[in-house]
Amino acid sequence: MLVVGAGVAGTAAALAAARAGAQVSVLDGGTGASTLTTGAIDANLWPRAPTRPAPIAAATHDTLRSLGGYTLPDAGARLLTQSGMVRPARGHDDALIDIKPFASVRVGVVRCERPGWDADALARAWGEGFEPLDALVMRYADERMLPDPDFAMRHDDEARLGWLAERLRDALARTGHGIRAVVLPSCLGVEYPRAQTLSERVGVRCGEAIASPGGPSGLRFERARDRALADAGIERVQARATGVDRKGNVWRVATDSTADRFLEADAVVLATGGLIGGGIDYSPAESIFASALPPFARRPFRLTVDAPAVLGAHGAPLELPSTLFGSPPESVVWPGLDDSLMDCVGVLADADGRTESGLFAAGDLRADRPRAWLDVLATGAAAGAAAAKTALNASAATQVPAEGPPIRP
Repeated sequence: MLVVGAGVAGTAAALAAARAGAQVSVLDGGTGASTLTTGAIDANLWPRAPTRPAPIAAATHDTLRSLGGYTLPDAGARLLTQSGMVRPARGHDDALIDIKPFASVRVGVVRCERPGWDADALARAWGEGFEPLDALVMRYADERMLPDPDFAMRHDDEARLGWLAERLRDALARTGHGIRAVVLPSCLGVEYPRAQTLSERVGVRCGEAIASPGGPSGLRFERARDRALADAGIERVQARATGVDRKGNVWRVATDSTADRFLEADAVVLATGGLIGGGIDYSPAESIFASALPPFARRPFRLTVDAPAVLGAHGAPLELPSTLFGSPPESVVWPGLDDSLMDCVGVLADADGRTESGLFAAGDLRADRPRAWLDVLATGAAAGAAAAKTALNASAATQVPAEGPPIRP
């Protein structure tokens, strides 16, 4: 089977299919929305998340174990953002600090000259119990302006992490006893989350606050994905899909690669992302020409991969506008509007992501699903398991029976 897309949904689909015994290839078209993850794991859009964490499916837990570096506390987590908010989450990247266990203790906020980091303002915004902590975090002058991923990458080095641990221990010794956790800006590794190792060396819990999208958490996911796919023996093809069609019982995926122009599979999972990931385009009729009457009406959204799948929202296919000028933009999205078309649009599919026999959709490409990390992971795992079953059944049906003993008259 073939998975189109190597983000959170595509990775979950590939790993679930491999666990089910299918031969899996992943078509990796490059960086997508998954690299923008901030490290917070939500099952629903925050702040709409329920107060009580919902149970997690076994397939989702299996995928997270394969990835490593993520935690889903039974009671959920409370994370800090660099915009000064304390927010609930279902789980988190292991580099982030969960302050739920430290609700009634002193927490130090490290002072350092990093872009967007003001320890004094953040301590006041996060509330009682947080206090600035004078500690030397930056070792070289260029680190005042390095992007967060580059700064975090320096702490992949054991010696540099040891140097940081010594500086934090010195700072805690100067302040006396009482601080039980330390919050840092985004700096704790890219290859692996380094918060646990740093905490063991310092003697108190250390971790990051949530940074802006596109920070170290996205790169940590990519590294974890690469290791998990390699460990599962899953082939990765570096190319972008352009179309999917069916020839008899075989699905064929066209790509932009000269080496792998067409790929064939018994089942295909589309995990190309939604509007942010590039799997869906907003392309109303008025965008056909900039200054002329559109020649025809068309639906305001389209798939970027030509595939036999139906786009829809609220459980129904998208309607064709009754005017050449397309749908009014305010009918597609409006500030503060819940369940707008732009939030809900995607491929219509059943509970397993099946759009038709052998073709599945997962993640943000699915219609009417919350655009949240954990739901994307869960729909990917469900689609991968269902696609593997289809592929294995198709493979078994095409095998030629072995010759038996000759029949005697």
